[in-house]
Amino acid sequence: MVLASIKRLDGVFLVRTLVLIAALATTIGLILPGRADSGQFRPCIVAAQPSDDAPAMFDATGRFDCRVRQRGFPSGAAWLLSPPLRLRPGQPYVVRFTSNWSVDVRLFIRYADGAIREVGFTHDEAPRYMGVGGRYVLRVPVRNAAPVRLLWRVRQLTTVRGVMPGAEVLDLTTLQQRTLALCIVYALCAGIALALIVGHLALYVALRARFILIYVGMVVVLLAFLFVSSGAMTILYPALDIHLRQQAATLLFGSGTILVLLFGRSFFPLTIFTPRLRRMSDAAIAALSLSTIATLLLSPNAATMLDDIDGCLYILVIAIVPAVFLRASARRERGMTLFAAAWGLPILLVGFRTMVSLGLMRGSNIYDLVTIGMMTIEVLVAAVGIVWRIHRLGFERDEARAREMAARMLADIDPLTGLLNRRAFLARAIGRETDQLLILIDIDHFKAINDQVGHDSGDEVLCHFAQGLRTVAPANALVARLGGEEFALLMPAPAAMSPPAIHKALRSVRMPFDLTVTCSLGACTGPMVSERAWQAMYRAADRALYDAKAAGRNRVRIGVPLVAAA
Repeated sequence: MVLASIKRLDGVFLVRTLVLIAALATTIGLILPGRADSGQFRPCIVAAQPSDDAPAMFDATGRFDCRVRQRGFPSGAAWLLSPPLRLRPGQPYVVRFTSNWSVDVRLFIRYADGAIREVGFTHDEAPRYMGVGGRYVLRVPVRNAAPVRLLWRVRQLTTVRGVMPGAEVLDLTTLQQRTLALCIVYALCAGIALALIVGHLALYVALRARFILIYVGMVVVLLAFLFVSSGAMTILYPALDIHLRQQAATLLFGSGTILVLLFGRSFFPLTIFTPRLRRMSDAAIAALSLSTIATLLLSPNAATMLDDIDGCLYILVIAIVPAVFLRASARRERGMTLFAAAWGLPILLVGFRTMVSLGLMRGSNIYDLVTIGMMTIEVLVAAVGIVWRIHRLGFERDEARAREMAARMLADIDPLTGLLNRRAFLARAIGRETDQLLILIDIDHFKAINDQVGHDSGDEVLCHFAQGLRTVAPANALVARLGGEEFALLMPAPAAMSPPAIHKALRSVRMPFDLTVTCSLGACTGPMVSERAWQAMYRAADRALYDAKAAGRNRVRIGVPLVAAA
């Protein structure tokens, strides 16, 4: 049913569907960050001075810039101020935020009664405050007075995606609900990934298709990215440097993108993934590899510059998708066109990730989730593509076998009568170890029949005679047309039917145009173990046939068995 649906799809429908999904995904990416709960906000920022302290900064709201782009903000120390908060007194709250490449974070909370409390962590303490989803979680001290404003003092090494791209205040119930939802999402993705790895490894062992092995690598990278981006790596191994998580995520995302390109190269035929596209993908793979290695070696010092380079490289990767899709559409291979659209959609959504990374779009709160979503969609689509491709390979294999069998039949069968031709008859006859009965049959006065009814009608007589010969011959007999009006029967000796019985049965076969057609038979019994034995048998049977014709035709003559003669 699915394949039938695929066949009904056309290129215009696929283009419309692709554009619609991409537009919806982009719209969701633009709207979703602005639809968060009322506790989410974008802090205002100002560079820190040595003489600054928290009480003074709470009152110096005019120093803060709420419109400046945090991405590219000078590295070092910075103050970040939240807008006024509307929270309840005596209620437990937590503050969640992301702070990339930070080495020291202090959070100051001002309450309605003017009191200020401080929480935070150093670089070494940071893993203890990492929550599910890879975001820091700090508890707000509970007091009878309500928290009215938050102030961070952050010392960072660089500002990739901003000093603090997103922050929010949540009550404990909401935090628990979101944590549970995230755990379910991560567990579901991990379960799918493990099942796909096991299933496709077994498939690779059976089929040895290269694109399946590359696919398994894609899923392994997805599973590793889940482990890193979910915060599990930091939670399970708090002794690891907190910045190692960011480096690992960069490495895994780059590796995943490279594997997606390699999968496309292996999956699509050369008619779709053309040599020009292959060269383009080679350039993208080489550039991504160098950029990923540079990020590992040079970050965090040059992280912002390297992130900009990555963004440009992903644009090159994105440019490959429409080219592949258009090639598949031009080839009018609807299944391939559908898969090209589905394979390329998550890559196109990399554009959303790239815009967030370059600071062109707000979406830091769902940055990693969008990445996981893209990678999960990619591996699921690729799994469906593998099933479809294997189906196509099986279908093409069956078609090739059918063509091969048809070609063999055409090579072995006499095109006029449908009997074995001389070559096929000899190939099956020679090599038999037991004694065989060979009967040569010749239609009497066939030239006169051609002169009487014409050559086309003579061919019809040959077809009727061949059909009659096939009908009267025993089931274990080889039946062949050796040429012209000469036919042959070969069967194990002693035969189920004697040559005279076969001759009698042939005389009762009705011929077209009510013609009376007779035949002469010559038979011989002997071995057929070699080409030489066949030649001896044929000469003996041919002599017997000559004797039958010389005696007046419409007769049967049996030669001396070659075994007895030997």
